[in-house]
Amino acid sequence: MRRLIILLFVIPLLLSCPETENQDEKSFSVVAVDFPSYDAARAILGSDDNLVMLLPPGTESHSYDPTPRDMILLSESDLVVYTGGPSDEWVASILSSLDEKPASFALTEQVRLLAEETKDGMEHMEDDHDHIDHGIDEHVWTSPVNEIAIISSLQHLMSSIDADNADTYRKNAEDYIDKLHELDSEIREVVDNAPRRTLIFASRFPLLYFVREYGLDYYAAFPGCAEETEPSARTVAFLIDKAREIDVPCILNIELSSDMIARVIASEAGCGIATFNTLHNVTAADFHQGKTYIDLMSENLTTLREALY
Repeated sequence: MRRLIILLFVIPLLLSCPETENQDEKSFSVVAVDFPSYDAARAILGSDDNLVMLLPPGTESHSYDPTPRDMILLSESDLVVYTGGPSDEWVASILSSLDEKPASFALTEQVRLLAEETKDGMEHMEDDHDHIDHGIDEHVWTSPVNEIAIISSLQHLMSSIDADNADTYRKNAEDYIDKLHELDSEIREVVDNAPRRTLIFASRFPLLYFVREYGLDYYAAFPGCAEETEPSARTVAFLIDKAREIDVPCILNIELSSDMIARVIASEAGCGIATFNTLHNVTAADFHQGKTYIDLMSENLTTLREALY
């Protein structure tokens, strides 16, 4: 509701804003709503020049509300890249209100979608929770195979909009896709040779596309887009029992989330704790260091070895 009120108040102001100076001379500009969108666009552009990420590094992506400045940036861009799921459905509302709409690209429209699921032991969300209502798991980028399809499709769109730089975009995309294929092969090698096939997460689980791609099983406290709250004693006890039963080397926690529950489960099960990157967002330090999807998924390779061996 708060997002809707903001949109109703700001959109008329946005539509009446005068054009900024040097509109005719500006370079091809891209606005990415979140980190997965930003990284895909940056890989193809070859740099972050004329590229903006709206979601501040280190912040929660699911509860993000657009600012008036964000709306102006969207309206002045040549291309908007976003997830296209429940967490950023406000993007479509803003774009539909503009007289002159920029091109848009939704990650969820590039691959086959999976339904969000609730497994045994997971906390069940309320029926009116936005993400359960929508029924889809929007975290399509967590599969490197999906990411290859996303990069390929985005490159074609960017090349059609900015034809003068099409050769550069095509070469950059090809190089990045080669790295993604190498990453995919490395993950398969680790998983195929692992003595275990199950991961246990003490937090949300936005990695359904990842585990389905590589034939892994999992247990977690919450579904992928659940609001991060403290799980019940029943859920914690279930995960402790599973960790003991499978004899997991470590409990996994996703980045930018509290490890309090992970520490409880790990202590009771007698195992360690490791972080698994879901790439919803990155820390401010990682963002300013220019860490990429490849970098963060490579860190997950180390975590997989620890969790499955």
